[in-house]
Amino acid sequence: MKKIDFAKKAVFLVMSVCVSTAFAGRPLLVDDANTNEAGHGHLESWFDKENNALSFSPAYAPIEELELGANFTNSQLTSEKAYSFQLKKLFSSSQENGCNTGATLGRSAVIDVSGYSIYGWGILTCNSTNWGTVHANLGWDKPNTSSANILYGVAYEYPLGNLVPNIEWMHLEGSENTTSIGLRTEIVKNVQLDGSYRIQGDNKYWTLGGKLQF
Repeated sequence: MKKIDFAKKAVFLVMSVCVSTAFAGRPLLVDDANTNEAGHGHLESWFDKENNALSFSPAYAPIEELELGANFTNSQLTSEKAYSFQLKKLFSSSQENGCNTGATLGRSAVIDVSGYSIYGWGILTCNSTNWGTVHANLGWDKPNTSSANILYGVAYEYPLGNLVPNIEWMHLEGSENTTSIGLRTEIVKNVQLDGSYRIQGDNKYWTLGGKLQF
């Protein structure tokens, strides 16, 4: 049972694989309709206190508006290792003032466990120079041994100089809703430091991470 539970939680861990160089990114759970520029990528790493888990997530854009991502998570609490591979495609280009859309499709699994999940969601991102940025997701997570679980979430972020605070809410069918506040900042060129505090049911925990763009 613990392995199945951890596989479901891995959906939340891998949602932050798809992050952008322009607007949203870790520590958000909600995905954003942005990709790296063609020929560029990034590497993220973070620690999640809930599962005492360390994650690594590289992403690369071989062409404009298409991004390939991966994630590897090692939980010290359960001694389990989860991984995922995914693709994100934009259907319209990012707007400085306005909205654009995209979608993510991927596969996640826990090492040495026969089960796996296929997941996907649509993405809406709306930017305003006056009011900040809103991201919304609607999709599903489909374990190979059971029916699909609906997921949806919304996030808001507003830049304050070099600091970008955010607040978000996410629902995954069969799990407690997650509410999160977070903060990210660029400490030197192309290097980001970020963190979040999350509440999921009775669980309260923090994450701390960083991002390197290349």
